[in-house]
Amino acid sequence: MTDSTHDLIVIGAGPAGLSAATEAARAGLATLCLDKLAPGGQLMNLGELEDVEEPWTGPDMAARLTDDAIVAGVELGFGEVTALAGPGPWTVETSEGERHTARAVVIATGLNKGKLGVPNEPDYEGRGLSHCAHCDGPLYAGLTVVVAGVEGWARHEAQELADLAGKLTIVDASDAAGLPDVPRIAGRIVALEGQDGLQSVTVESDGGRQVLPANAVFVYVDQSPAAEFVPDSLARDAAGHIVIDTEGRTSVTTAFAAGDVRAGARRSLADAIADGQRAAQAVVALLRKN
Repeated sequence: MTDSTHDLIVIGAGPAGLSAATEAARAGLATLCLDKLAPGGQLMNLGELEDVEEPWTGPDMAARLTDDAIVAGVELGFGEVTALAGPGPWTVETSEGERHTARAVVIATGLNKGKLGVPNEPDYEGRGLSHCAHCDGPLYAGLTVVVAGVEGWARHEAQELADLAGKLTIVDASDAAGLPDVPRIAGRIVALEGQDGLQSVTVESDGGRQVLPANAVFVYVDQSPAAEFVPDSLARDAAGHIVIDTEGRTSVTTAFAAGDVRAGARRSLADAIADGQRAAQAVVALLRKN
């Protein structure tokens, strides 16, 4: 078991987490940023980014944010957080048996993978069911593809798939805007069919059910907050997102949240970075008082 003590622990090394860690380290706080995978979070699954001035891909931006964090003095750690207890101080435990303590925490763990909620869903993972257009989209070039969902990152993913697939259809029941020239069905996928990989999906809408040919479904619906380890002392909304104030502070004074894990997040790169910076600035101001 490894024990360490810091001023701040940031849980999650996506754009919100890396930005928070960098901002805090630049202000002189001893900062640890933990993630169960490599730094970058959702950025590692994105192709060319839409909301940046330069023609960068998601991995390019992830590398830049990671380099900024390292130069600022952030300690990067790897391990899945299984427990968070506090405050006074906060204790973070990982599945590897490590324990870290800090005066404050920023939770920036984003969202879990989307789920359709159909009984045989696990059978098609890697056999037509995907969650990453940049990773798996080229496998279905020229084929028939369905995207489930269009909110947040899903819109970016659908745009990337539109340039690859022979035919693309969006299935989504929300009020979010779709993509020009991409057919959209206002409904939800209720069944997956196919013997040797995915061959079709059944979509339920107000007009009844219909079967669509599909070689792949990219799932971006029902993405729950990745906050299973968060204690009950931190208030949540009905969907499980962490509730914060305008500075990113949760219902516990020394705990903050940023990015898609928080209530009201708009799921964009610019918002995630701004979220992380704002939370870190509030942490710095708080800890300098105490």
